[in-house]
Amino acid sequence: MTLPLSSISMLFASSTSSGGVDFSFLTKNASGSGAGTVGAGSIKVALANAEKNEAKQLAQVARDPQVAKDLARYAKVVKNAKTMDDVLNDPVARKVFMTANGLKASVDFVGLAKKALNSDPSDGSSPAARLASINGAWYDAVKKWPVGLAGIGVLQVSDAVAEISQDYVGEKRLDMLDEQLPGLGSAVLFKQIAPNLKDAIGILGSPLGREIITTALNIPKQIAVQSVEAQQKAINQRMSPAKLSNPTYVNTIAERYLMMLNGGIGGVTA
Repeated sequence: MTLPLSSISMLFASSTSSGGVDFSFLTKNASGSGAGTVGAGSIKVALANAEKNEAKQLAQVARDPQVAKDLARYAKVVKNAKTMDDVLNDPVARKVFMTANGLKASVDFVGLAKKALNSDPSDGSSPAARLASINGAWYDAVKKWPVGLAGIGVLQVSDAVAEISQDYVGEKRLDMLDEQLPGLGSAVLFKQIAPNLKDAIGILGSPLGREIITTALNIPKQIAVQSVEAQQKAINQRMSPAKLSNPTYVNTIAERYLMMLNGGIGGVTA
């Protein structure tokens, strides 16, 4: 379905009526393709504005009452925690920590989180290491916050609390961008991580990279049930992963993803 630009603008404008975040400037000066649709022009402007106004967006998100409440709860729980399990047992603290570390999709899997986030990052057979082939964020989290080795103290220092809070606000900003224009936050984040996706295996091992690339290049989601070799072939036949080191190419992929997600590919080619 192609959304009218007027409807998108209404969505942006309505976010402030309940004290939320106003990202209406994302579509300022946008010109859609055709009669007011979200076409290539609108996509380009929305993506460019989302990146250009990052500081303003982050400040707005940080002022959101619910976000502030979440962060206050996290700080309190972490301060009083004796173990990582104490943090993960609290729904809000768990949400903040896991969201900040790119694990939002798994926040309801408490048992899995306890096993993985208490892992020894130096153990190649640990739960986090095994999960890395599905989502590398598990291993990244225990490597960055080695609670299983050093104890809960690594999360209790002020710098750690501040960093988790900052990362949480960053993730919430991306979520809110996605709410305003489907896929916008994902596209912004993809542009940041794309240079790290060196080959097809790297793309397949990144949930975000896989989603953006397969959608942008119209690769059927059903490839997930195929062999790894077949999945690599499907990607390599449609693109050269090495080109993800080129910012212009990455931007084109991000724009094409947004077009595919919002009604078509008019005017955006990879």
